Amino acid sequence: MTHHAKLHAVSLTLVMLALAACGTDGNADGTADSDPDTGSADTSGTSGDLPEGCDIYVEPSADDQTALAEAFVDAGDDSTVCLSAGTFSPTRQLTLESNGVTLRGVGTDMTILDFTGQITGGNGLLVKGNDVTMSDFAVHNTPGDGIRADQVNNVLFERVHVIWEALHSLDNGAYGLYPVQAMGVTIRDCRVVGARDAGIYVGQSTNIVVEDSIAHDNVAGIEIENSTDAIVRRNETFNNTAGILVFNLPGLDVKDGRRTNVYENDIHDNNVDNFADAGTVVGIVPPGVGMLILAADATEVHDNQISNNRSVGVAIIAYSSESMLFEEPNDPAYDIYSETNFIHDNTYTNNGADPDPLVQLLTGMAMPAPDVIFDGCFGEDKDNTDGALSNCVGEADTVRFMDADLCGQGMGISTDTTLVACTQDPLPVE
Repeated sequence: MTHHAKLHAVSLTLVMLALAACGTDGNADGTADSDPDTGSADTSGTSGDLPEGCDIYVEPSADDQTALAEAFVDAGDDSTVCLSAGTFSPTRQLTLESNGVTLRGVGTDMTILDFTGQITGGNGLLVKGNDVTMSDFAVHNTPGDGIRADQVNNVLFERVHVIWEALHSLDNGAYGLYPVQAMGVTIRDCRVVGARDAGIYVGQSTNIVVEDSIAHDNVAGIEIENSTDAIVRRNETFNNTAGILVFNLPGLDVKDGRRTNVYENDIHDNNVDNFADAGTVVGIVPPGVGMLILAADATEVHDNQISNNRSVGVAIIAYSSESMLFEEPNDPAYDIYSETNFIHDNTYTNNGADPDPLVQLLTGMAMPAPDVIFDGCFGEDKDNTDGALSNCVGEADTVRFMDADLCGQGMGISTDTTLVACTQDPLPVE
């Protein structure tokens, strides 16, 4: 029980004893009835008051770990846990398991959970309940991931910041916001800074919206991985190694992510040297990438501003050993090819001006590198006579395009846009 909840209980007990001694019925002298909305007494004017709409209220104290952990354990289904202004200093992972819980602070620059002194736990905050809403607080300096939501339904992050104050450091956590194997994810008006893998990551999930958020100084700003039916819109990604990634990777429980709609984002100046763990797939991504589609299908990329990414604006590649980046995947259910992707109506400015050596190798030392690169790899054993599997590019004539023919299935490197002059059905925007 929190400090305020204990005061509440003591005050209520004293009032009830006084009424019994006077022989009153609990109403004649003006004392309050039970609140029909919360089931608790109205303690207006006492030191045990809870802020409006709060079932549990926590303030910074000499033992933030105990206070927060007890509040999360005490939070019943459909309750609201309120965090006051101030800086909390938890030392272990905090776990929230009830369903329908709202966890809210009073603002991302006012309510801060600072995990600098954390000694155990793989995350700062782990969410395991369904229908959880988190809003208006910040998480700082977790040794592991910032906030993870694991195998849940309907999780909402709104006005939540995850920040590592030491930029571009391998000591930072890998992921900022990290819902995985979730059904129904909304990330809105959030900000992540400093993750050594992906700032805003959604993996192996379905029905996703990432909108109006900012990710900078991460390895990947936003990553959608092995996920289906995602909308990524009106975000800003900058000062990352890569702005936005849409990946399908082998060896995961959920296969064949598809239908990510990426639109109206500002993807600029993603030129930070890669500081991810060696040996990870994201650790291979060269600096200066606006957007990278890897082995993902039916991605639509449109109406974005893509600028000042020194290696490439948008790249579409297969998880192919021909690139010398990947080993043959030991996953017979995995499809290595990027197919049915549609890149159109984006605005490109000053991309490819100083491409990474890996991109130079891919493009045959083209300078500047193209705005849009397709590796040219496709499944020769697949029937594509109707063009349903084709990657299509519908950009302005001024946009520089290259088919790199990395798998040797074409006639060599080509800038002929007729190779990708097709369309795919547009994805829904809501």
